[in-house]
Amino acid sequence: MQMILWVILVLTNVITSPKQHSTTNETWVVSSASTLKVDGKTNINNFSCMVASYGKSTDQLICEKSIDGCKVTSHLTIAIALFDCHNRMMTKDLQKTLKSQQFPEMVIGFKKFSALPSTLNKGMIFSGKADIVLAGVTRSYDIKFTTLANTSSELELLGKKTLLFTDFGLTPPSKLGGTIKVKNELDVEFKLLLKKAST
Repeated sequence: MQMILWVILVLTNVITSPKQHSTTNETWVVSSASTLKVDGKTNINNFSCMVASYGKSTDQLICEKSIDGCKVTSHLTIAIALFDCHNRMMTKDLQKTLKSQQFPEMVIGFKKFSALPSTLNKGMIFSGKADIVLAGVTRSYDIKFTTLANTSSELELLGKKTLLFTDFGLTPPSKLGGTIKVKNELDVEFKLLLKKAST
């Protein structure tokens, strides 16, 4: 009799206990105020090129909760023509180097975050994975993010990564017969402003 009661109790707990592995999705809208900055160096000085505004307000990041954070689905496109190096000649040279006529857009596809966005607090550092498509070449990168600000419905994230021109089969530009040479490394900074999509 005691055994029967024990079996009934166990079955009752199994049936009534909440599921531990239910899927949780979060959808965040990428604000048009998001920015992208690229810092580089020549053998003479430094330069900085900026996309001051993402310019779109409909693209989304969809995060599907997983054991180690969340799987991300996203497809962010940035027109190469939006890059401004605060110097007309430098801007023209960068766009030419990135083959903007043949490949007018840079594509960033975030694939994974080590934390669910809704769990982030100001100052938290987390990692992400992203595919970057530039000049027709796709490369995958690990990216470190810092949470700059957060509320229940908005996030400001800063991601940084050093890329190489040669990662994408590109040759760093040079001027004056090679007297001025741009170095291979580019420090890329993503500033993502996210708003939680209304359900």
